[in-house]
Amino acid sequence: MGAIGGEVAEILNCFPLTVFKEKAGLDPAFRKRVGDLILDVHRTGPKAGESRTSAWTGDRNGFERLHERAELAPMFKAFHRCLLAYARTLSINCEKIDFHITRAWGTVTRAGQSIRRHRHNQSHISIVYYPVKTDGTGNLVFHVPDPFNELAPGLFENHARQMGLLTGSDILNSELVNLPVAEDDVVIFPSKTYHGTEPNEAGDVRVSIAVDVLLSLKDSTGVEYLLPPVEQWRKTSGF
Repeated sequence: MGAIGGEVAEILNCFPLTVFKEKAGLDPAFRKRVGDLILDVHRTGPKAGESRTSAWTGDRNGFERLHERAELAPMFKAFHRCLLAYARTLSINCEKIDFHITRAWGTVTRAGQSIRRHRHNQSHISIVYYPVKTDGTGNLVFHVPDPFNELAPGLFENHARQMGLLTGSDILNSELVNLPVAEDDVVIFPSKTYHGTEPNEAGDVRVSIAVDVLLSLKDSTGVEYLLPPVEQWRKTSGF
């Protein structure tokens, strides 16, 4: 803060993006089994979308139902615990909300590969988990396409920095944020958030789990917003 006209100026930062990160607490042997499962499917299955620079993702290759595998239940129980903690951080009353996993898949990122910027418009909450992650294999990156503080288009882009139009780089004038992640980390954020990864610059492989979550009301009586209870849904073909 500085003084303007003899008074102290205030800087007020509004509209934060809240990202939740916590250890799942799963033991190394279990994490290895999860990693081996994903790597086995990657090795023997289709490779749609994978290239020299693009990672393999299970949702592109018919491998998006990890949540139905009984042997992975401890992992999804940990996700549920983290989901509740994340929601309560945002003052969401979890007694009135159900959380539904709609898809869950693995990703494999080898040396030189990354996951491009994208978002999950089909869900409300995104979860990323790292059963296999060593240093140098790439962090999670969050992007904002239209930064609130960008006074003129292009002012916060890299070329503006290179030309000296900005004297520094921080959270107030950035289009992206690099989130360091490590093995056993659970990261949770709104699905509408653009995100991707850094390139894997190490020799080790990075394995992650991605999960789509939808919210629905336990009781929609008198509530206009949010999805009603799933039990009340009906296919149009069923009439």
